[in-house]
Amino acid sequence: MDLDIKQNGSICVLKAKGRFVSGEPVAQFENAFHSALDGGHILLVLDLEAVPYIDSSGIGSVVNALRMSTKLGGNAKLVSPSPFVSKIFKMVGILPLFTVYETEDEAVAAYGA
Repeated sequence: MDLDIKQNGSICVLKAKGRFVSGEPVAQFENAFHSALDGGHILLVLDLEAVPYIDSSGIGSVVNALRMSTKLGGNAKLVSPSPFVSKIFKMVGILPLFTVYETEDEAVAAYGA
């Protein structure tokens, strides 16, 4: 999985590309959002548009990012999750935990940036 990371003020955009599965992809994502939170970027934007597949470890990691950012007074928003990711998030009942935006710009703007 490729992960593009952009940080601006208290916002961190994590754009994932590829299969979001147990092992290196999840470890890479976990390291990225932990680093962002440690650096004070507590408002996360998770772009999952280019993720064709996510497994239970990937799902857990996304929920963990939301939980940890919220604990620090932040939040996590989703950008245009792929059809597969949307379907899986609905099936496991976590989609309502997130606000979903069509574009990265809309999600960033929703934080008042």
